[in-house]
Amino acid sequence: MEEEKFEQEENVTTNDIQEEIKEEVTEIQEEVTETNAEETTPADEIPPTDDNDNEVENPTAPISKKRLWIIVAALIGLLAVAALVYCLTGGCSKYKGYKKDRTTGIYYQFFGDIHDTAVMPKTGDFVGFLFSLRAGDSVLIPMNPTQVLVDSLYNGDIFSAIRMMHVGDSASFILDGPEFFRHFMQDTVYPFGKDPLYFDVKLFGHMPAAQYQQMVAEYQTMMMEKQAEEAESIRKYVADNKIKVEPTPEGIYFITTKKGTGEQPQPMQIVTVHYTGKLLDGTVFDSSVKRGEPFSFMLGARQVIPGWEVAVSKMHVGEKATVLIPSDFAYGERGNYAIPPFSPLLFDIELLSVKDAE
Repeated sequence: MEEEKFEQEENVTTNDIQEEIKEEVTEIQEEVTETNAEETTPADEIPPTDDNDNEVENPTAPISKKRLWIIVAALIGLLAVAALVYCLTGGCSKYKGYKKDRTTGIYYQFFGDIHDTAVMPKTGDFVGFLFSLRAGDSVLIPMNPTQVLVDSLYNGDIFSAIRMMHVGDSASFILDGPEFFRHFMQDTVYPFGKDPLYFDVKLFGHMPAAQYQQMVAEYQTMMMEKQAEEAESIRKYVADNKIKVEPTPEGIYFITTKKGTGEQPQPMQIVTVHYTGKLLDGTVFDSSVKRGEPFSFMLGARQVIPGWEVAVSKMHVGEKATVLIPSDFAYGERGNYAIPPFSPLLFDIELLSVKDAE
Protein backbone atom coordinates (compact mmCIF):
# COMPACT_ATOMS: atom_id res chain seq x y z
CA MET A 1 0.00 0.00 0.00
CA GLU A 2 1.46 3.33 -1.00
CA GLU A 3 2.31 5.68 1.84
CA GLU A 4 -0.14 8.48 2.49
CA LYS A 5 0.76 11.58 0.52
CA PHE A 6 0.63 14.01 3.36
CA GLU A 7 0.01 14.56 7.05
CA GLN A 8 -2.50 17.06 8.36
CA GLU A 9 -2.37 19.21 11.48
CA GLU A 10 -3.93 17.07 14.26
CA ASN A 11 -3.70 19.40 17.25
CA VAL A 12 -6.10 22.09 16.10
CA THR A 13 -9.73 22.46 17.35
CA THR A 14 -12.31 25.05 16.56
CA ASN A 15 -13.84 27.39 19.11
CA ASP A 16 -17.21 25.72 18.62
CA ILE A 17 -15.86 22.28 19.59
CA GLN A 18 -14.00 23.70 22.60
CA GLU A 19 -17.14 25.43 23.83
CA GLU A 20 -19.17 22.23 23.37
CA ILE A 21 -16.69 20.25 25.52
CA LYS A 22 -16.77 22.93 28.23
CA GLU A 23 -20.58 22.89 28.34
CA GLU A 24 -20.70 19.07 28.63
CA VAL A 25 -18.13 19.03 31.46
CA THR A 26 -19.96 21.84 33.34
CA GLU A 27 -23.28 19.99 33.13
CA ILE A 28 -21.73 16.75 34.42
CA GLN A 29 -19.93 18.57 37.25
CA GLU A 30 -23.26 20.07 38.36
CA GLU A 31 -24.85 16.59 38.27
CA VAL A 32 -22.00 15.22 40.44
CA THR A 33 -22.56 18.00 43.01
CA GLU A 34 -26.29 17.23 43.21
CA THR A 35 -25.58 13.51 43.56
CA ASN A 36 -23.13 14.08 46.41
CA ALA A 37 -25.85 15.91 48.32
CA GLU A 38 -28.32 13.08 47.79
CA GLU A 39 -25.92 10.26 48.72
CA THR A 40 -26.30 10.86 52.53
CA THR A 41 -28.93 8.14 53.08
CA PRO A 42 -30.75 7.46 56.44
CA ALA A 43 -29.83 4.15 58.10
CA ASP A 44 -33.31 2.74 57.66
CA GLU A 45 -33.00 3.25 53.91
CA ILE A 46 -29.78 1.28 53.50
CA PRO A 47 -30.36 -1.25 50.71
CA PRO A 48 -30.68 -4.88 51.80
CA THR A 49 -27.92 -7.38 51.16
CA ASP A 50 -28.09 -10.95 50.00
CA ASP A 51 -26.85 -13.97 51.90
CA ASN A 52 -23.33 -13.54 50.55
CA ASP A 53 -23.11 -9.96 51.93
CA ASN A 54 -23.13 -8.64 48.38
CA GLU A 55 -25.04 -5.47 47.77
CA VAL A 56 -28.27 -5.86 45.85
CA GLU A 57 -28.45 -3.45 42.92
CA ASN A 58 -31.01 -0.76 43.32
CA PRO A 59 -31.99 0.63 39.92
CA THR A 60 -33.24 3.82 41.54
CA ALA A 61 -30.00 4.50 43.44
CA PRO A 62 -27.98 7.64 42.43
CA ILE A 63 -25.00 7.28 40.06
CA SER A 64 -21.67 6.98 41.85
CA LYS A 65 -18.82 9.47 41.35
CA LYS A 66 -16.71 6.79 39.65
CA ARG A 67 -19.36 6.04 37.05
CA LEU A 68 -19.96 9.75 36.45
CA TRP A 69 -16.30 10.40 35.73
CA ILE A 70 -16.22 7.40 33.38
CA ILE A 71 -19.11 9.02 31.49
CA VAL A 72 -17.23 12.35 31.49
CA ALA A 73 -14.09 10.70 30.06
CA ALA A 74 -16.13 8.89 27.40
CA LEU A 75 -17.87 12.11 26.32
CA ILE A 76 -14.59 13.99 26.15
CA GLY A 77 -13.09 11.16 24.09
CA LEU A 78 -15.99 11.20 21.66
CA LEU A 79 -15.78 14.96 21.28
CA ALA A 80 -12.01 14.74 20.73
CA VAL A 81 -12.53 12.16 17.98
CA ALA A 82 -15.19 14.39 16.40
CA ALA A 83 -12.79 17.34 16.55
CA LEU A 84 -10.02 15.30 14.94
CA VAL A 85 -12.29 14.14 12.12
CA TYR A 86 -13.47 17.70 11.63
CA CYS A 87 -9.89 18.95 11.36
CA LEU A 88 -8.77 16.14 9.07
CA THR A 89 -11.51 17.10 6.62
CA GLY A 90 -10.32 20.71 6.55
CA GLY A 91 -12.74 22.13 9.10
CA CYS A 92 -9.97 23.55 11.31
CA SER A 93 -8.04 25.17 8.44
CA LYS A 94 -7.85 28.94 8.25
CA TYR A 95 -8.63 28.49 4.52
CA LYS A 96 -12.06 26.93 4.10
CA GLY A 97 -11.93 23.55 2.35
CA TYR A 98 -8.10 23.38 2.44
CA LYS A 99 -5.99 21.04 4.57
CA LYS A 100 -2.43 21.71 5.72
CA ASP A 101 0.54 19.48 4.96
CA ARG A 102 2.75 19.38 8.04
CA THR A 103 6.00 18.75 6.14
CA THR A 104 5.81 21.60 3.61
CA GLY A 105 3.32 23.93 5.28
CA ILE A 106 1.28 24.03 2.05
CA TYR A 107 -2.50 24.25 2.27
CA TYR A 108 -4.07 22.00 -0.37
CA GLN A 109 -7.38 20.84 -1.77
CA PHE A 110 -7.82 17.99 -4.26
CA PHE A 111 -10.69 17.83 -6.74
CA GLY A 112 -12.43 14.70 -8.00
CA ASP A 113 -10.87 11.26 -7.62
CA ILE A 114 -7.39 10.83 -6.15
CA HIS A 115 -5.43 8.65 -8.59
CA ASP A 116 -3.55 6.91 -5.79
CA THR A 117 -2.54 3.97 -7.99
CA ALA A 118 -0.81 6.30 -10.46
CA VAL A 119 2.83 7.39 -10.19
CA MET A 120 3.94 10.37 -8.10
CA PRO A 121 6.71 12.40 -9.79
CA LYS A 122 10.15 12.74 -8.26
CA THR A 123 12.98 15.22 -8.71
CA GLY A 124 14.53 14.77 -12.15
CA ASP A 125 11.35 13.46 -13.77
CA PHE A 126 9.85 15.26 -16.75
CA VAL A 127 6.29 16.40 -15.99
CA GLY A 128 3.45 17.96 -17.91
CA PHE A 129 0.90 20.10 -16.10
CA LEU A 130 -1.75 22.71 -16.81
CA PHE A 131 -1.96 25.44 -14.21
CA SER A 132 -2.84 28.97 -13.24
CA LEU A 133 -1.65 31.25 -10.47
CA ARG A 134 -4.18 33.62 -8.98
CA ALA A 135 -4.40 36.15 -6.19
CA GLY A 136 -7.53 38.18 -5.62
CA ASP A 137 -8.89 39.11 -9.06
CA SER A 138 -5.53 38.68 -10.82
CA VAL A 139 -4.35 35.62 -12.76
CA LEU A 140 -0.69 35.22 -13.73
CA ILE A 141 1.17 32.36 -15.45
CA PRO A 142 4.96 32.79 -15.30
CA MET A 143 6.02 29.20 -16.06
CA ASN A 144 6.02 26.67 -18.87
CA PRO A 145 3.46 23.86 -18.55
CA THR A 146 6.11 21.15 -19.10
CA GLN A 147 9.53 20.89 -17.50
CA VAL A 148 11.97 18.80 -15.50
CA LEU A 149 10.92 18.62 -11.86
CA VAL A 150 13.77 20.14 -9.86
CA ASP A 151 14.54 20.33 -6.15
CA SER A 152 12.47 22.87 -4.28
CA LEU A 153 13.88 26.38 -4.16
CA TYR A 154 12.27 26.74 -0.73
CA ASN A 155 10.07 24.55 1.44
CA GLY A 156 6.49 24.71 0.16
CA ASP A 157 7.10 25.97 -3.39
CA ILE A 158 5.34 24.78 -6.57
CA PHE A 159 7.76 21.87 -6.95
CA SER A 160 6.86 20.71 -3.45
CA ALA A 161 3.20 20.88 -4.47
CA ILE A 162 3.65 18.83 -7.65
CA ARG A 163 5.49 16.11 -5.71
CA MET A 164 2.33 15.75 -3.57
CA MET A 165 0.28 14.73 -6.63
CA HIS A 166 -0.36 11.57 -8.66
CA VAL A 167 -0.53 11.73 -12.43
CA GLY A 168 -4.14 12.55 -13.29
CA ASP A 169 -4.81 14.51 -10.08
CA SER A 170 -6.27 18.02 -10.04
CA ALA A 171 -5.62 20.22 -7.03
CA SER A 172 -5.34 23.72 -5.66
CA PHE A 173 -2.47 24.79 -3.39
CA ILE A 174 -1.99 27.97 -1.37
CA LEU A 175 1.58 29.22 -1.63
CA ASP A 176 3.56 31.81 0.30
CA GLY A 177 3.14 34.75 -2.12
CA PRO A 178 6.14 36.86 -1.04
CA GLU A 179 8.45 33.81 -1.09
CA PHE A 180 7.19 32.78 -4.53
CA PHE A 181 7.79 36.24 -5.96
CA ARG A 182 11.25 36.42 -4.41
CA HIS A 183 12.37 33.13 -5.99
CA PHE A 184 10.39 32.98 -9.23
CA MET A 185 9.74 36.61 -10.16
CA GLN A 186 13.25 38.10 -9.95
CA ASP A 187 12.84 39.49 -6.44
CA THR A 188 9.69 41.40 -7.38
CA VAL A 189 7.75 42.57 -4.32
CA TYR A 190 4.52 40.62 -3.83
CA PRO A 191 1.84 43.06 -5.09
CA PHE A 192 -1.27 41.44 -3.58
CA GLY A 193 -0.93 42.42 0.07
CA LYS A 194 -2.35 39.75 2.37
CA ASP A 195 -4.24 37.92 -0.41
CA PRO A 196 -3.11 34.27 -0.63
CA LEU A 197 -1.48 33.01 -3.83
CA TYR A 198 -3.37 30.04 -5.30
CA PHE A 199 -1.63 27.48 -7.53
CA ASP A 200 -4.36 25.54 -9.41
CA VAL A 201 -2.88 22.59 -11.32
CA LYS A 202 -3.68 19.38 -13.18
CA LEU A 203 -0.81 16.90 -13.53
CA PHE A 204 -1.39 15.17 -16.86
CA GLY A 205 1.99 13.79 -17.93
CA HIS A 206 5.10 12.18 -16.53
CA MET A 207 8.35 10.65 -17.77
CA PRO A 208 10.83 9.03 -15.35
CA ALA A 209 14.21 10.73 -15.06
CA ALA A 210 16.14 7.83 -16.62
CA GLN A 211 13.86 7.70 -19.65
CA TYR A 212 13.99 11.47 -20.05
CA GLN A 213 17.80 11.53 -19.86
CA GLN A 214 17.98 8.79 -22.50
CA MET A 215 15.66 10.79 -24.77
CA VAL A 216 17.81 13.91 -24.30
CA ALA A 217 20.98 11.97 -25.12
CA GLU A 218 19.39 10.57 -28.29
CA TYR A 219 18.24 14.05 -29.30
CA GLN A 220 21.70 15.51 -28.77
CA THR A 221 23.23 12.75 -30.89
CA MET A 222 20.74 13.45 -33.66
CA MET A 223 21.46 17.19 -33.49
CA MET A 224 25.20 16.59 -33.75
CA GLU A 225 24.59 14.46 -36.84
CA LYS A 226 22.40 17.16 -38.41
CA GLN A 227 25.02 19.79 -37.63
CA ALA A 228 27.63 17.70 -39.41
CA GLU A 229 25.24 17.23 -42.34
CA GLU A 230 24.74 21.00 -42.52
CA ALA A 231 28.46 21.66 -42.90
CA GLU A 232 28.62 19.09 -45.70
CA SER A 233 25.52 20.50 -47.45
CA ILE A 234 27.02 24.03 -47.47
CA ARG A 235 30.33 22.73 -48.84
CA LYS A 236 28.51 20.82 -51.59
CA TYR A 237 26.27 23.77 -52.53
CA VAL A 238 29.26 26.12 -52.82
CA ALA A 239 31.12 23.61 -54.97
CA ASP A 240 28.16 22.70 -57.22
CA ASN A 241 27.28 26.37 -57.84
CA LYS A 242 30.93 27.40 -58.32
CA ILE A 243 30.72 30.15 -55.73
CA LYS A 244 34.07 31.92 -55.67
CA VAL A 245 33.54 34.55 -52.94
CA GLU A 246 35.03 33.96 -49.52
CA PRO A 247 32.62 33.69 -46.58
CA THR A 248 32.46 36.43 -43.96
CA PRO A 249 33.89 35.68 -40.49
CA GLU A 250 30.35 34.55 -39.58
CA GLY A 251 30.44 31.96 -42.40
CA ILE A 252 27.94 33.91 -44.56
CA TYR A 253 28.38 33.85 -48.34
CA PHE A 254 27.38 37.20 -49.89
CA ILE A 255 27.03 37.13 -53.69
CA THR A 256 26.17 40.46 -55.38
CA THR A 257 23.90 39.97 -58.40
CA LYS A 258 23.25 43.68 -59.15
CA LYS A 259 25.29 46.67 -58.00
CA GLY A 260 23.57 49.43 -56.05
CA THR A 261 24.58 53.11 -56.12
CA GLY A 262 22.36 54.40 -53.36
CA GLU A 263 22.81 54.96 -49.64
CA GLN A 264 24.31 52.27 -47.43
CA PRO A 265 22.16 51.73 -44.32
CA GLN A 266 23.37 52.50 -40.80
CA PRO A 267 22.28 50.99 -37.48
CA MET A 268 18.87 52.16 -36.22
CA GLN A 269 17.73 53.23 -39.70
CA ILE A 270 14.61 51.79 -41.31
CA VAL A 271 15.37 49.62 -44.34
CA THR A 272 12.84 48.33 -46.86
CA VAL A 273 13.56 45.21 -48.91
CA HIS A 274 12.05 42.63 -51.19
CA TYR A 275 13.19 39.08 -50.57
CA THR A 276 12.64 35.40 -51.32
CA GLY A 277 13.78 32.76 -48.84
CA LYS A 278 14.69 29.19 -49.87
CA LEU A 279 16.21 26.00 -48.51
CA LEU A 280 19.31 24.72 -50.30
CA ASP A 281 17.17 22.27 -52.29
CA GLY A 282 15.27 25.25 -53.78
CA THR A 283 12.12 24.96 -51.62
CA VAL A 284 10.66 28.47 -51.13
CA PHE A 285 9.42 29.03 -47.58
CA ASP A 286 8.71 32.80 -47.70
CA SER A 287 8.60 35.63 -50.27
CA SER A 288 7.65 39.30 -50.05
CA VAL A 289 7.82 39.36 -53.86
CA LYS A 290 5.10 36.75 -54.06
CA ARG A 291 2.97 38.69 -51.56
CA GLY A 292 3.60 41.90 -53.48
CA GLU A 293 4.43 43.74 -50.28
CA PRO A 294 7.96 44.90 -49.34
CA PHE A 295 9.23 44.25 -45.83
CA SER A 296 10.63 46.99 -43.54
CA PHE A 297 12.61 46.69 -40.31
CA MET A 298 15.04 48.67 -38.15
CA LEU A 299 18.62 47.62 -38.79
CA GLY A 300 20.47 46.62 -35.63
CA ALA A 301 17.31 46.28 -33.49
CA ARG A 302 17.27 42.46 -33.61
CA GLN A 303 13.98 42.39 -35.49
CA VAL A 304 15.33 39.86 -38.01
CA ILE A 305 17.73 36.88 -37.94
CA PRO A 306 21.40 37.79 -37.35
CA GLY A 307 22.38 36.76 -40.90
CA TRP A 308 20.10 39.45 -42.31
CA GLU A 309 21.69 42.11 -40.11
CA VAL A 310 25.11 41.19 -41.51
CA ALA A 311 23.98 40.95 -45.15
CA VAL A 312 21.77 44.06 -45.41
CA SER A 313 24.36 46.25 -43.67
CA LYS A 314 26.72 45.51 -46.62
CA MET A 315 24.24 46.60 -49.30
CA HIS A 316 23.48 49.91 -51.03
CA VAL A 317 20.03 51.05 -52.12
CA GLY A 318 19.23 49.43 -55.47
CA GLU A 319 21.54 46.48 -54.87
CA LYS A 320 20.50 42.85 -55.25
CA ALA A 321 22.31 39.92 -53.65
CA THR A 322 22.03 36.21 -52.98
CA VAL A 323 23.02 35.39 -49.42
CA LEU A 324 23.84 31.94 -48.04
CA ILE A 325 23.38 31.97 -44.26
CA PRO A 326 24.40 29.05 -41.97
CA SER A 327 21.89 28.00 -39.33
CA ASP A 328 23.95 29.56 -36.52
CA PHE A 329 22.88 32.94 -37.92
CA ALA A 330 19.38 31.82 -38.92
CA TYR A 331 17.06 29.49 -36.94
CA GLY A 332 19.64 27.14 -35.44
CA GLU A 333 18.83 23.81 -33.89
CA ARG A 334 15.17 24.69 -33.33
CA GLY A 335 14.19 25.54 -36.89
CA ASN A 336 11.07 27.56 -37.61
CA TYR A 337 7.81 26.32 -39.12
CA ALA A 338 8.80 25.01 -42.57
CA ILE A 339 12.51 25.33 -41.74
CA PRO A 340 14.05 22.16 -40.22
CA PRO A 341 16.69 22.35 -37.47
CA PHE A 342 20.24 23.11 -38.63
CA SER A 343 19.10 24.36 -42.03
CA PRO A 344 21.34 26.77 -43.96
CA LEU A 345 19.19 29.29 -45.86
CA LEU A 346 19.38 31.14 -49.18
CA PHE A 347 17.90 34.63 -49.56
CA ASP A 348 17.56 36.72 -52.68
CA ILE A 349 17.44 40.28 -51.28
CA GLU A 350 16.89 43.66 -52.97
CA LEU A 351 17.44 46.82 -50.90
CA LEU A 352 14.70 49.26 -51.91
CA SER A 353 15.15 52.22 -49.54
CA VAL A 354 16.73 53.53 -46.36
CA LYS A 355 15.38 56.22 -44.02
CA ASP A 356 15.91 57.53 -40.52
CA ALA A 357 13.57 56.31 -37.82
CA GLU A 358 10.92 58.84 -36.81
